[in-house]
Amino acid sequence: AVAVAVAVAVAVAVAVAVAVAVAVAVAVAVAVAVAVAVAVAVAVAVAVAVAVAVAVAVAVAVTGCQGPRSPRIRLAAAAAAAAAAAAAAAAAACRRRAPPRPPPWYRPPMDVVRKVRTQLEHGTLDGDEAVAQLEDLAHRGATRAMRLAAAELLGDLAGRAHQVEWVVAERAAFALLELARLAEGRVERTGVLAAMGRGFRNAWLLPYVHRRLFDDDDDVIVAALGAAGGLGLPALEESVLAFVGEARPPRLRGAAMAALGRMGAMSAAGRLVPWIGGDVDDAVLALTALTEIRAGVGADAALGAIEADLEPELTVAAARYLAELGDARVLPALRRLARAGDAATRLGASQAARAYKAERDRDAGERFLVAMAESDRAVRSLLARRLRTLPVADVLAQAEVLLDDDPAGVVEVLGELRAPEVTRFLLAVAARLALPVVVRARAISAIEADLPWEQAALVELAVDPAAPGELRAAAAQVLGPFVTGRDLLARLGALATAGPSLRAALLWAVQLAVRPDAEPGAGDALGRELERVVGGLLGDPEPAVRRRAAYVAGNLELRGLVPALLGTIAATQPVDVRLAGQIALAELGTPTPAVADQLAVVMIGEDDARVLTAAARALAAWSGPGRALPARLVERARAQLGGDDERAREAWVRVAGLAGGAIAVPTLAVRIDDAAPAVRGAALLAIGRIGGPAATPVLLAGLDHADVALRERAALGLLGAADPAAGPRLVEFAAGDGDGAVRARVAAELVVAPTGPARAALDRAVVAALARLPADDPAYEPLVNRRIELARVDGDGAGDAGPAALDVDASITTLFPSFPAMTQLGALATLVKSMRTAEALYHATLRLTDADQSPPIVLWMKVMENYVHAWLGGRMAALQREPHVLFSYVERVSASAWPSYQRWLEPRWRDPVDIGGARVDVPVRAITNAMRELQDHRRKRLDSPLSVTEWSRLLVLFAVDHPSGMQNLFKLKARSADEMVRLAHSLHALAAVRNAVTHRAAAGADTALAFRRDFYAAFETLVHLA
Repeated sequence: AVAVAVAVAVAVAVAVAVAVAVAVAVAVAVAVAVAVAVAVAVAVAVAVAVAVAVAVAVAVAVTGCQGPRSPRIRLAAAAAAAAAAAAAAAAAACRRRAPPRPPPWYRPPMDVVRKVRTQLEHGTLDGDEAVAQLEDLAHRGATRAMRLAAAELLGDLAGRAHQVEWVVAERAAFALLELARLAEGRVERTGVLAAMGRGFRNAWLLPYVHRRLFDDDDDVIVAALGAAGGLGLPALEESVLAFVGEARPPRLRGAAMAALGRMGAMSAAGRLVPWIGGDVDDAVLALTALTEIRAGVGADAALGAIEADLEPELTVAAARYLAELGDARVLPALRRLARAGDAATRLGASQAARAYKAERDRDAGERFLVAMAESDRAVRSLLARRLRTLPVADVLAQAEVLLDDDPAGVVEVLGELRAPEVTRFLLAVAARLALPVVVRARAISAIEADLPWEQAALVELAVDPAAPGELRAAAAQVLGPFVTGRDLLARLGALATAGPSLRAALLWAVQLAVRPDAEPGAGDALGRELERVVGGLLGDPEPAVRRRAAYVAGNLELRGLVPALLGTIAATQPVDVRLAGQIALAELGTPTPAVADQLAVVMIGEDDARVLTAAARALAAWSGPGRALPARLVERARAQLGGDDERAREAWVRVAGLAGGAIAVPTLAVRIDDAAPAVRGAALLAIGRIGGPAATPVLLAGLDHADVALRERAALGLLGAADPAAGPRLVEFAAGDGDGAVRARVAAELVVAPTGPARAALDRAVVAALARLPADDPAYEPLVNRRIELARVDGDGAGDAGPAALDVDASITTLFPSFPAMTQLGALATLVKSMRTAEALYHATLRLTDADQSPPIVLWMKVMENYVHAWLGGRMAALQREPHVLFSYVERVSASAWPSYQRWLEPRWRDPVDIGGARVDVPVRAITNAMRELQDHRRKRLDSPLSVTEWSRLLVLFAVDHPSGMQNLFKLKARSADEMVRLAHSLHALAAVRNAVTHRAAAGADTALAFRRDFYAAFETLVHLA
């Protein structure tokens, strides 16, 4: 009974609580309803009040001038008018702030990619589903940044990040290769390459990355070098190492060093050591790469860099390298760096100290197990490299113990050591019949075959008919990158008649063995041999071999195989073979009517969407301008423009652009709102190719697109349309923030109207653009050329003395007699071109009233800056290779020589200087500013040009012999010290004028005239000294 009573009481209490909660909810709802009603009432009242006020204002406005107006009426009218004006302004502001309706192709912002990454990191998203989502975003993202972010995450999955299976990694790699195939702009190509660099050890990406190492665009090469480092495959080491040389530009050399470190290239370690004694940038890059490689060959050079007490960043890099090796000689440096005043230096020392402590524990078993236990392949690679600093015998003993338990894991860890003893162990593993064939093949693939005996062992295995096919194929593929093309064909050419897998392996090896810079004397003989081998395999009975042969023919640019490649795109071939053939033909494309006709006929009957996209690009590459397409192809393109598959739509839009106007612009304009960015971009280019009055408005609207990639396509389309009215908008684009190469091309190919308002508008736009662009912008000099063209006087106003009739070379030679000889030097072709541009611009603007003469002055000094740096940069670098001698000289000059030298200088160093009315200060006391870095034991950074001001001061300090102790360390052969001082003073003054007209004032005609005279006089002296 008590229990029942308690239960009843509890039930009653619960019921009361529920009733109270319901009552509270009802009260809240009523309150909300009342609040809404009040708000509505207030809004209605305000609206009524505004309406009444407007009515009163209207009435007063209508009747105020016809009858008496009392003060109250006037006050009410004023209030009503103010209310009406405020309401109108608010409505207009709301209209301005209202976001535009998103177009049909809109996709959510970057958060979508971040969401996918977060789900993968937390294990809440399956790898297959992630690849599907990322593929969609990479092709259909609203902006280029979103598409490249999705590609980057695909790269992670291609490298088996987030513990995805190999099948998922393959699918991600194929998705990246598809993106690379469709990429057109430089930004897209470099972005996809950067994404590939995240696909650690995914061999499917290797041929594409290898081919891009020999691209014509330095930006693409830098991206390919980064991708090669990220892939971490030994097969790319020789190709990357070729960029580490004095003849290579510093940018490419630095990217190559970083890539070698990232991939852990043991074969490159010895060739990186000499760079430790070079310029600070090269030294730091070399030490960083050696630290990642964990090779001890540079320890003595690093210790020497520490003892030299040079730049802090160099000392920290050397200390970190020695600490990672566990070298006890680094301890004094670590103690010194720990007391540095700079936080970055102290933090670097702290990290190095922790690395040193960790390295002192040299238990090979523990390091081996830690590496094998790591699930992420990239992290496992970094952990495995810690074994490189241990005795190889100890590491191999541990490998022998663990081999039976996890042979695949042991092989993967040993593959990171890349020592000769390890190669012997891996060859022995490959010979163990008890192990799975896949493990034995992986053991072969892990070999770094940079030594002759290793190459001989691989050749022996590859041609051994008794060995399993998987091992023979692996041996052939590993050998390719480490030998030349001729050597490979001589030693493995017999595989061309072996089994299908070996024939495919030979092709794989061939495309990696043939490197343009590796066989300078090979010439046509190697090309003929390659065409014989690859051409024979284009007709192979196995489709997989034919497909790979087609790709190799395109990658190696074997133009003699075009007829055979045309056979691979026939309708009887499998889809994959047709796709490979079309891609190869697009790579080899040169306008040829016969080939274009065959491609058009094949495309009429093609139905696969992927093949169609490649076929459209191949047709565009082989078709010349004005070439008519078959009517059947045009009709099919018109019918398929709105098809279901976006890849097919893109292909037919491209064909429509090649049809010479047979498909009208309004028909194509519909595709600008397509859901696929590739279709939108193709439509803009096609409309530009067609041109005509209907094209310009459509393309101008494209310049306002939110996606910078489509703005670039619209600008290129406007170039094709060749409408002078679009000139000002194109100049605005050229001076914007898009891809520099595209902006420079747009600026260079602008169509200039002969006369009229369009020409005047373009001139104003160019002048405004030049005023805000820096002189080193890629679009600056092309815009200067447009300015010259616009400044010419046409028609009757152009006489023999006008700019249109100007002999630029003769004009320069009158003041610069050595100019004709300078034009004969191919290495100076770019500088000669810029000098001619500046001279023509000077004469073009000289005839204009009140014209600003700053642009030619800026361009002249750009030429001077590059010439002086090219001349003196090597001499300064030579001095800096012996830093102690250099620093000793600088200390002696600062302490004792400078005061008496300054007294000698002062009467020879005019200050201030007047150049055509431009008065500038060139104080003699400022000359020693050029020594500040050197006084702090910091060498000059010579990877980019120093200013002319800096070089002029260095000439005074390092190119004059004087009894005070000053020395001509540059070894320049001036006639006298006075001549060198006059040259340095002239350069300093010219640089000061350039700075003045760039930042503070416009240059008049008198200033430009005097500047031109002094510039060419100084250049004449420079040429004689050089």
